[in-house]
Amino acid sequence: MSHGSNSERTDRTEVGIVGVGRVGQWFVAKLVEAGYDPVVCDVDEDAVEAAVSKGATKAGSPAVLTEQVELVLLSLPGREVVERVMEGADGVLETLDAGQVVVDTGTTPPDVDLHYQSVCHDREAGYVDCGITHEGPGEFDDGLGPSYSMFVGGTREDYERARPVVEALSHGHEFYEGIGNGHLVKAANRLRQTCRAAVASEVCEFLTNNGVDPERVVDQLEWDIPAPYTDPEYLTTRGFDRALRTDDGDTEERGFRVDHRGVRPRLRTSDWANDPAYALDIARSSDTHVPMLTAADQSLRLAENYGRALVDRELSFGDEEWHPFHVAAVYRAVNRPQEEWRRLAGGKNDGGVDGDGDERN
Repeated sequence: MSHGSNSERTDRTEVGIVGVGRVGQWFVAKLVEAGYDPVVCDVDEDAVEAAVSKGATKAGSPAVLTEQVELVLLSLPGREVVERVMEGADGVLETLDAGQVVVDTGTTPPDVDLHYQSVCHDREAGYVDCGITHEGPGEFDDGLGPSYSMFVGGTREDYERARPVVEALSHGHEFYEGIGNGHLVKAANRLRQTCRAAVASEVCEFLTNNGVDPERVVDQLEWDIPAPYTDPEYLTTRGFDRALRTDDGDTEERGFRVDHRGVRPRLRTSDWANDPAYALDIARSSDTHVPMLTAADQSLRLAENYGRALVDRELSFGDEEWHPFHVAAVYRAVNRPQEEWRRLAGGKNDGGVDGDGDERN
């Protein structure tokens, strides 16, 4: 197989898209709008015909597509498909040549990015990973689809070669130098989205299961929680009803007891009383599933204990913005203990090494 110069080929159009499903169709529309003549291929003939109707040209395989373009755009659902498209029969690597660049916009882990960057660089071709999301800035366009934000990883040289196409496809993008970093940022964004969805579900179920309409709370506080989370099919006060019937003679395990010392009965929590602990007690009594709150409560307790220990030993980071009771301090301490304790010790640690890693005399 020859891997000669691009200058030998005169029939190459600009951009090819392997995979024209939902996202790939929007890519076709955006590229045509920007003046490109995209070449497409997909195992789904209906998807290919839909792309052709938008102005694309059909290629019979990834290998044929790669022969015709300068930039190969992968819009695929996962690593297995990427591997088949790149290395399988009639795949991209059968015809990939020097000077071309592959842009992977699909759902691919960084180790796959690292592998294909190496393979492409061996052929003097480029490779960048490009995570995408439609949940960033910008508005949906009926004709051009979502406003994508893109996160691009790779070398600066490969990025610059892909940049005009990335700019045509995205509402905005950011380059994070280093292969795999684009998909790393995408994974972090999904982590945030997943946690937010879990929190939204948990908060709304907590309210619903204890007799309060979550939609009213969301409206009042202007929380960013979509309607499907706040549409309760039922409301119940079972948690509070059971709690208020509990007294010292009740043998059943309860999350909290009733305190009669005030003007009216109230729920009594543990000595370490704060809002998350109080919410946990309510959830236990009403049999409400709150795993996120349980985990967050444990982190808050750890932060409290950690902060007290630092204050007790008169340790600080010398950072006015740092607070020893902030939950982020615990995450830093657990994930980067050596760095954090060097900071606590003012750049020195007990092992005779200063903050720059040099031994002290």
